[in-house]
Amino acid sequence: MTNRKHYLDNLRVVTILMLFPYHTFMIYNNWGEAFYVNGEALAFPSMFIHINWVWMMPLLFAVAGISSRYALRRRSAGEYAKERVNRLLVPLIFGLLLLIPIQAYLASLFHKGEANYLDYFTKLTDFWGTDGAFTPGQLWFILFLFVISIISLPFMLWHKKKGKDTLGDDIPLVLLLLLGLAPCIGNMLLEIGGRSPTEYLAYFLLGYFFLSNENVLEKLEKYRFLLLPITIVGYILTSIFNHICYEAVSWFAILTLLGLGRHYLDFSGKKSGYLSKSSFGVYIFHQSWLVVTAFFILKLTSNYWIQIPLIMLGTIVLTFLTYEVASRIKVVSWMFGLKGR
Repeated sequence: MTNRKHYLDNLRVVTILMLFPYHTFMIYNNWGEAFYVNGEALAFPSMFIHINWVWMMPLLFAVAGISSRYALRRRSAGEYAKERVNRLLVPLIFGLLLLIPIQAYLASLFHKGEANYLDYFTKLTDFWGTDGAFTPGQLWFILFLFVISIISLPFMLWHKKKGKDTLGDDIPLVLLLLLGLAPCIGNMLLEIGGRSPTEYLAYFLLGYFFLSNENVLEKLEKYRFLLLPITIVGYILTSIFNHICYEAVSWFAILTLLGLGRHYLDFSGKKSGYLSKSSFGVYIFHQSWLVVTAFFILKLTSNYWIQIPLIMLGTIVLTFLTYEVASRIKVVSWMFGLKGR
């Protein structure tokens, strides 16, 4: 297929835009998790996070796997690897050097009342960054995606060399659902800093081998309203039974969203094109600006009805302004993997 899948771009955009409320609401979580800055524990923001965390990052990894299938149809292995370096590794390095230390510094200042900028570069603790020590911050996704893309490349090339295309031409829906066991197993194999790279590897490879298959995608679109209640019931069950194999529910959610997206989001336009082009920069910059904005607004007022909209609005404005400036400066655009003007 040579036609661009606009619904994949739009699903990616929707997911990244959801990070504005998601990370704003993390400030107000009521299960006691330390964020870079914390406000009053609130029920609604916490509920929003619980409903959405199960699908957001798994979907991004699955879509990245699908996109890698299309990329390798147009590019050689060397071109693909070079693109991964320029688009992921380079912005990861500059983000870790220039953006994330600010978050860690303000987190230490907020939680401990004191901060040393050098702690980020010299101390290792739990990788969450709330104590001022090293953290990949929001760039953990870019780190994982780069490593997963590179280690998956030999398997993708081997499959391509065998003359095979995607898998799952005639796979029944039940077996497609059962593929959700793969990320469950992946989660059991390895965990780093509270996240499982092998779980996300599973979503990526399932995206590459199965979800780039047009027959599978047509099936997901056809059964989208059957998949939706399956996902909801699965989520309820994992919530009741303490998140047992929640990764399978994440997989169900991915299938549902791809089916719905293929049917309702396969469009392009000036606004969607801009958001698609800017989405990577938005992901990189948004949390740094959110922490800065929240740090000062929480000191300005204790009223969370004022805090929340100000934090979200300030973060959105500053993030897109940063993208607009950065994308127009060639060297900065290269540093952060942006598509220049």
